[in-house]
Amino acid sequence: MDTVTGKQRVVRKFRHPVVEALLTEVATFDLAAAYERMMPAGCYTAPEFFDFEQTEVFARTWICVGRVEELAEPGSCLATEVAGEPLLITNGQDGAIRALSAICQHRGEIIPCPEKGQSTLRCPLHFWTYDFEGRLAGAPRMGDAETVLKLRQTVRLPQVRLELWHGFIFVNLDPQAAPLAPSLAKLEPLWAGYEATGLKALPPKMSDTPLPWNWKVQVENFTDAYHTEFVHIGTHDFAPSIMEGDGVQFTAMKPGDNAIVRSVPLRTPGGGMMKDGWGAEAAFPAIATLPQEQQRRIFFAMLPPSMTMMFAPGTVAYTLIRPAGVTATFAGSDRVTYGGWLLPQSTIDLPDFVDRCKAVSEGGRKIWAQDVPINRAMQAAKTSRFLPGGIYGPQETTLPQFNAWLLEKYRAAMAA
Repeated sequence: MDTVTGKQRVVRKFRHPVVEALLTEVATFDLAAAYERMMPAGCYTAPEFFDFEQTEVFARTWICVGRVEELAEPGSCLATEVAGEPLLITNGQDGAIRALSAICQHRGEIIPCPEKGQSTLRCPLHFWTYDFEGRLAGAPRMGDAETVLKLRQTVRLPQVRLELWHGFIFVNLDPQAAPLAPSLAKLEPLWAGYEATGLKALPPKMSDTPLPWNWKVQVENFTDAYHTEFVHIGTHDFAPSIMEGDGVQFTAMKPGDNAIVRSVPLRTPGGGMMKDGWGAEAAFPAIATLPQEQQRRIFFAMLPPSMTMMFAPGTVAYTLIRPAGVTATFAGSDRVTYGGWLLPQSTIDLPDFVDRCKAVSEGGRKIWAQDVPINRAMQAAKTSRFLPGGIYGPQETTLPQFNAWLLEKYRAAMAA
């Protein structure tokens, strides 16, 4: 039709036969089926479906790209990418944090973050420059002063929606998307005891090497409470999903939620990560302002599709996820690289703080070393002719909740 909207054309662009077949299969799911069946294998293995997800999930969902501590001063810049779209997150001279397209409005070159001593955003192709609010500042050899003035009055880098949530920077390429904060309301009760201490972040670096599995495998492994008893023998025993008189607890999932949450008990209150995994002698001391419930439990939160969090007695730890291909997923966390912690100043000021950070990273990496072969095998199994439809048990509630989240996103694309 000549009257179709630009949005509809984008959706149709990715209606490859493989994508159409998978969406047709997904369309047969009702909410109950999402709680009983795994998503089709092609959702994890088909490059065409990954392209569809980039356009219809990642480009229309709030994506965490970093922390405000990474942009502490005016003139700070953070380069990132969302759904293949290069972005610059800047702190302008007015102190406001913005998300700007990194595409020069002259001929489309990608603009990097400025080098040390550079006071503008500069395109490397013809040295067009922009201020940190995105306005054109200079366009050499483009004509007389009047022509350049007109360019400066009209040309600017496109701005992308941005929200700050407890110091995390989220962006959304969809100008019509619903606000972020209401979708994370279930996490609000967890924050008070932490923020009473004036948390500061040690952000992680994104890995240089992609993980060889689909992004959904990454988050499913994180949120699965069933596997810890069997995969993480010796490293996760202190935080079990099954314990006499206690065990894993799940929060309800409602349409529009962007947080999937479970918690597990600690064998003794105040524990946390040690060099050998979860234990009683936590490297990061327990935060005294936390309520008793948070002193004796770890809360795991998935904020699909780009972030996972752990609320532990001594810290809030987080992982950033950036998919680059159907089986290529970059991650940044204390397990994959280093950092990804929110900590009170009293912990940061400890004389042996660096050693404590190393212990936390060592413990996290021991858990990660147990996860890696599991994730590789889970991805490999997606191509098997004997792959089952899936059977979910009582400790796996967060996995069908994630399916329901995906179903909501996929159906929104199909209805567009």
